[in-house]
Amino acid sequence: MRRSTGLDISAPKAWEAAEAIRIKVEAEILDQAVYGRPPPDLIATLAAHYIKAVDPGPADLRNLRELIDAFGKRPIIDISRKDIESFYRHRFAHAKPQTQRRHENTLHALLTFAVKKGYLPAMTYWERTKIPRKKGTGVVKRFLPGEAELLIDCARPHLQPLLATLLVTGARVAQTLYLQREHFVLVPGNGRVTFPKTKNGNAYSRPLHDYAVQILIEWVNSRRDPHPDMFLTYYRAPYTVQRGTGGQIRQGFLRARRACVRTLKAKALHDRARVISQATPHWFRHNFANTLRQDHGLDPRTIAEAGMWESVSLVNETYIADAPAHVEEAIKGMAFGKINSPHVRLGRIKNQN
Repeated sequence: MRRSTGLDISAPKAWEAAEAIRIKVEAEILDQAVYGRPPPDLIATLAAHYIKAVDPGPADLRNLRELIDAFGKRPIIDISRKDIESFYRHRFAHAKPQTQRRHENTLHALLTFAVKKGYLPAMTYWERTKIPRKKGTGVVKRFLPGEAELLIDCARPHLQPLLATLLVTGARVAQTLYLQREHFVLVPGNGRVTFPKTKNGNAYSRPLHDYAVQILIEWVNSRRDPHPDMFLTYYRAPYTVQRGTGGQIRQGFLRARRACVRTLKAKALHDRARVISQATPHWFRHNFANTLRQDHGLDPRTIAEAGMWESVSLVNETYIADAPAHVEEAIKGMAFGKINSPHVRLGRIKNQN
């Protein structure tokens, strides 16, 4: 028994443990010989195959290292729901739900890969952290006419073409930052930009407003570098691709935002200055959706297509800051303050008497 299982025959219930090992090994042999299933690999082996196939970002790699430390020496099929929930209960006892959910997303992707490649017969489910989605926001993430243009004017020259592109396309920063010159058609009246790869894996081609076309033309004409990248850093070097991270334009945007806020305060627009002081680069995406909704009356599905969103419900719940059209019309049509109401007239007559 010691040679075949490593168990000590004198230990309590040693024979029962050996029998459990025998049953498990026989089941594995049956799976391989009869059903053609691969042998049970360790979590560490699965993670290595996953990293090679998917090339995950830095955050996912950190999460995978933690999973390897916790389960690396155990076969994949032995990891149960109880094991997973116990790991998260202790590992994220004092963390925010959003942090735990991101880690769980990494594990879910790993197990999905295991099922797809045949390492697992079925997905191992567990009680995943629920994050309540709050509709709306304390501040409408929309620029009033001229504010976005003012913010862009306050930015340094290298940042202006990027912000202008974000403004007129509603694109994400990450999918725009690494675009090449060949992805743009800079012809006034017929401007166009192609996003070869977005967050959802799709490619899109979208019209480019003349406002951005003009800024981009001036930017290209001012350059003497050989870089094929459309957008460059303050030091006139291409942005380094950083998967899973952000903030590469953070300092430049904050500088522009501070200058924009000072200008608004100088014009005595203190309320708008307080709103703009909260703006982020992602506001351009919110502004794009809200402008199409409130100024042009487009429905959420059309807005989702225009802004390259896959989920219409996400646009509805997160990006559109107003009520549906029929709700707005009903509210605006209420009879508040109308003097032709009989109840209003009766009340005035009684007051006069």
